[in-house]
Amino acid sequence: MKLKFHKYVYEPAEDSYLLLNNLVDVEGKEVLEIGTGCGLIAIACYKKGAKRVVATDINPYAVKLAKYNAKLNNAKIEIIESDLFENIKGKFDVIIFNPPYLPTEEDEKLDGYINYAFDGGKDGRAVLDRFLKEAPKYLKDGGVIQLVQSSLNDKDKTLSILKNLGFKVEIKAKLKLPFEELYIINAKKL
Repeated sequence: MKLKFHKYVYEPAEDSYLLLNNLVDVEGKEVLEIGTGCGLIAIACYKKGAKRVVATDINPYAVKLAKYNAKLNNAKIEIIESDLFENIKGKFDVIIFNPPYLPTEEDEKLDGYINYAFDGGKDGRAVLDRFLKEAPKYLKDGGVIQLVQSSLNDKDKTLSILKNLGFKVEIKAKLKLPFEELYIINAKKL
């Protein structure tokens, strides 16, 4: 895969590659990726045989970059500027999200659009909790939500919310880093 990067767009790091290396089965499925960034995961879904891939980002620079990278990789992906599900219609078999999860105080915010990639609010859950509330409406029965979770923002709370929403939940992968542990959570809608 060939990728270009941009200073105002999150560049794939450990969390992105953990997700990429543990991607849920997307072959023949309709996939929605929230927060696509440079398009890495959406392009990988297309290359792994997804029937349809829709990718979103709140950052207009990310939308342009993901479109460029999709074209660079001959990947037919719909890329939309959207705050989570704001501009999304329909239901999907798979919804993937690597949310901004860093607990962020007001004086720690970054300038410009790049802040969206990191800023999880005071407890690191501001965007994640909004996502968990809305995502089930956009998921087909039997569909899967796959997301990145950090030990910095209460993994057990996420697992509990998903279970209470009627999902069968599993931790697919873990990665220990110096200041946190990352998890890939798969949640199947029953």
